Amino acid sequence: MRGKIVHTPLSPCVSEQDEKRMDTDYLTPMTYDIIANAGMIMDELRLEIGSSCSKYKTEDSFLNGTLKFINKNIDDPEDFLDYWNYIDEINIEEFKNKLKKLRKKILLVINTPISDRGEPPFK
Repeated sequence: MRGKIVHTPLSPCVSEQDEKRMDTDYLTPMTYDIIANAGMIMDELRLEIGSSCSKYKTEDSFLNGTLKFINKNIDDPEDFLDYWNYIDEINIEEFKNKLKKLRKKILLVINTPISDRGEPPFK
């Protein structure tokens, strides 16, 4: 059985067990921009990255997990594109180049102290 439901202004319906999980609402502006930039590449990429946020406990772990995900898709973009039925519609080299640019942005955010990334808008 899961933990007791806790009601707070920041997390209206979350169990004690999941209380420390990230939500995109609590990301700093620099980190949230990563999700927005992913959407400019492909909406499904934005969805994958944004929804993965809840798997992490901290913003830095989210960024590192996102970096790992992007690196995997740079190395093997066909899997991702085929899963979303874009394998015949997207130029793979262009997709990889866009992912490499996104990777640079992720690394920039990772190398920026969290105190310099801006205040989360819903904190």
